[in-house]
Amino acid sequence: MSEETMQSGTNSGTTFPKMTRETQKAPLDPESIIKAIRAIDDGPKVLKLYMEMCARCGTCAAQCPVYFGDSARKYNPVERSDLIRSIYKKYCTTSGKLLGGLVGARDYREGELEEWAEHFYTCTGCRRCASFCPMGIDNSVITRKGRAILDAAGITPETMSKVVQISLDTGNTDGATPEAFRAAIDFLEEEMKDEHGIDIKIPVDCEGVEYFYVPPSGDVLVNPEATTGVAKVFFVLGMQDKWTMSSRYFDGANYGLFTGSDADMKADNKPYIEEAKRLGCKVLFMGECGHAYRIMKMIMEPAKWWGDLPFKIINCMEFTAEKIKSGKLQFDKSKNPQPVTYHDPCNFGRSCNIVDEPRIILEASCQDFREMFPNRGENWCCGGGGGLSAMDDIIDFRMNIAGKKKMEQIRATGAKYVAAACSNCKRQLSQLMEHYKEDIAVGGVHDMLSRAILVNGKAADRVSYEA
Repeated sequence: MSEETMQSGTNSGTTFPKMTRETQKAPLDPESIIKAIRAIDDGPKVLKLYMEMCARCGTCAAQCPVYFGDSARKYNPVERSDLIRSIYKKYCTTSGKLLGGLVGARDYREGELEEWAEHFYTCTGCRRCASFCPMGIDNSVITRKGRAILDAAGITPETMSKVVQISLDTGNTDGATPEAFRAAIDFLEEEMKDEHGIDIKIPVDCEGVEYFYVPPSGDVLVNPEATTGVAKVFFVLGMQDKWTMSSRYFDGANYGLFTGSDADMKADNKPYIEEAKRLGCKVLFMGECGHAYRIMKMIMEPAKWWGDLPFKIINCMEFTAEKIKSGKLQFDKSKNPQPVTYHDPCNFGRSCNIVDEPRIILEASCQDFREMFPNRGENWCCGGGGGLSAMDDIIDFRMNIAGKKKMEQIRATGAKYVAAACSNCKRQLSQLMEHYKEDIAVGGVHDMLSRAILVNGKAADRVSYEA
């Protein structure tokens, strides 16, 4: 790999920490790495096209949040994708076999795989490049291929590997026990009673109900107002006995998408499908987590990983927005007087096209809703996408490079509250506010609803959810 390609960032001086190999996996030999890249030729047609179509026009770089934060060559999406594309050309294209370096083809170099980790984990996987590329190339797909090879070689960042393993072992990325989950639910029910003076229940492990609610675990254990908001919606609609959560499976987050491991992604997904069947639900009711919904609805369901499903998959924001439009929910907007803006999580905005629904909820429940520009499918990533928000060992990179554009966007709105329907985004955005010393709160979409929705004609007497 050339010095020019590997040069350090020029704007912030940020140094990306070196990745270390996991001891439980044997190193991949060069032939295995080349074989994995050659397999692209017989894999999904779209990835093969991405190997052949790039015009190196620079459009993707101009639209990349990382390259915006630091224009070092190594942060250019084309340079990152070429790590794989150049080897593919060498072994899978006639021009590459005949002309070699003249057409950008090269061989794998012994030991370079360890350097790949820095490159493929400086991509947020936001897919913004694909929205603007004249050829439609989605560099996040190539990033995931690179991460898959790294994972097979045991070079996935330690934090990411641990999150995956904890989720596979316990059913949630926090490693919380069913007892801890039930204690959290008891606490939320007590808080809602303090707010409204009545019992608003969050049903758990109820069989034969219509809706099985699967949020990210953060919306129960860390930022719980999104879940109280959902509970209040069901209560106001007279549907308190028609939904449930599971004490064992309450976290839709699935980091197999981020590490590139299809096997881990499927293994993490399957228990939730089995739980939905066990509960006998008619609707798998996904929470405010874009990648969880994307895996369930856009990847797992059409691919029929587990055959035809006996239930529908919808997102909670779709459900709530429809109820607002039909006039079934009322609000006291004075409970949310501060300027509020919405950050489109990349998976909702670009991969799932859930963009109007959160705005319907926020406009109904807030006095002063303000847009960031651009927004919806053209939004800028928070800087922590692709699982990076979990990696505090790269927080300098996330704050000063990947999150730089998003901070500019938020400041431009003058908002004092940023709503984001994603636990990863909430963590990244909260850390951005702390890093840049901004007095701007961060939370979810149903959080605002929870504060303003009329329950028996009256909004909540606000209480703090902080410990």
